[in-house]
Amino acid sequence: MFNYLIRVHLPDRPGALGAVASRIGSVGGDVISIDILERHGGTAVDEFGVGLAGHHLIDLLRDEIHEVDGVSIESVRPVDGPLPDHRTELLEVASELFREHSSTDLLALLIVRVRRSLAATFVAVLDSDTSQVVTCDGLLPDHERLKALALRAMSPPPYAMESDTGVATALLVHADLVLIVGRSDPVLRDRERQWISIMAEIADRGWQEMVKH
Repeated sequence: MFNYLIRVHLPDRPGALGAVASRIGSVGGDVISIDILERHGGTAVDEFGVGLAGHHLIDLLRDEIHEVDGVSIESVRPVDGPLPDHRTELLEVASELFREHSSTDLLALLIVRVRRSLAATFVAVLDSDTSQVVTCDGLLPDHERLKALALRAMSPPPYAMESDTGVATALLVHADLVLIVGRSDPVLRDRERQWISIMAEIADRGWQEMVKH
């Protein structure tokens, strides 16, 4: 079995989701998960976790999905290993972060887990006061771009999310840090941005507990 994440735009109306799932099933695809990533203006962006018997079926699957009225495919990504489960991962990461005993290890765990879970281009943590990079993973944009993103993230409310579709930012308020996540293909959607915010808040709570002790 070969796993794929298939992201589609579809009309936000009853039956549309089921019609896409039915088309996936028509080529022998197994719908393992469905994430509703965004809903705006009568259109939804959903991501299907699909198991296929072979890579040779992907073109046929694309054709079948495009047969559904009003549906377009944003991206098709092969996944090595099991498909991601962000709900379960939040619980796992929360447990791991609260077991860390140093700020360095906590931040290292945060950036690695966020980048891996979202297949992000880069993840960086910046100091809120100096805008200097504290830790990072992946290929970063230039420092002035990072600095501008960090400054924008510090505007109220806390844990604000960047409007740039390729970048999300979240504050670690108690730690005086900014988490910046970049991924342009596919773009970061609302539900993924919320997940990044939750991850930042969990890490910040872990930092707060660490300081208390």
